Amino acid sequence: MTSGVLLFCFNTEFYRYDKIAAKTVPLIKKNLNLPVTIVTNKETFECLPSLGTIDYKIIDNETGNHINKKPWHNLDRWKAYEISPYDVTVLMDIDYFCFTDQLLTYIDAAEDLQIHDKVYDITGKNSYDFRNNSIIPMLWATVIIFRKSPKSKSVFDMVQYIKKHYQHFCSLYRIDFRNFRNDYAFSIAMHQLEGFVPTKKLPARLITLPALAKVTRVESNGIEWQMEGRVGAIQDSDVHVIDKGVAHV
Repeated sequence: MTSGVLLFCFNTEFYRYDKIAAKTVPLIKKNLNLPVTIVTNKETFECLPSLGTIDYKIIDNETGNHINKKPWHNLDRWKAYEISPYDVTVLMDIDYFCFTDQLLTYIDAAEDLQIHDKVYDITGKNSYDFRNNSIIPMLWATVIIFRKSPKSKSVFDMVQYIKKHYQHFCSLYRIDFRNFRNDYAFSIAMHQLEGFVPTKKLPARLITLPALAKVTRVESNGIEWQMEGRVGAIQDSDVHVIDKGVAHV
């Protein structure tokens, strides 16, 4: 069976995701040693640096979503099942920094789909407690490991359906965040399909550095950051970096 990493990378007028990819893709290759497929558009592809052997999929990405009044190109993730060329896919955000090989421990599991249900804010601010923002337990779509199977396909098909009817599902689950968000879409999809596709949780917490923490240094084994006069660092642990300014560090 083939295994590989699938990334979506679309620049906006505010954020240079191609520059983030220049930092995260080499870490994936070094620590996971898996083939990498990048889904991108023509404009971003022309900005991407040479990253070695990469399988590029050029698409016309969907637009129209926003976060904090800025474009947010996150509407194509439901296409991952059809796009992925691998039997087992590690689908991850382009700003997820793989400083370890931990994800390799999950790709051989006999599970159709695995996803995080716990997040850890390394600043200690507990920025991701969204229990009062909806009535559905939150899943985090930052990293999803899935096998090509009818059950996995049903999840991505359901996410597509949810995207088309997102406002309805927001009302149904009392979700405050009304702009489309994959975390909620996958949470809803897994809830709707519970019984047919049991939710298999990735055992480790999703280590996350929130947007208010500004990255000041990126090394081969970790990052340093500042927030509210504090200085911190994390080493030898994978981390999801929300600060898009990391592109220019």
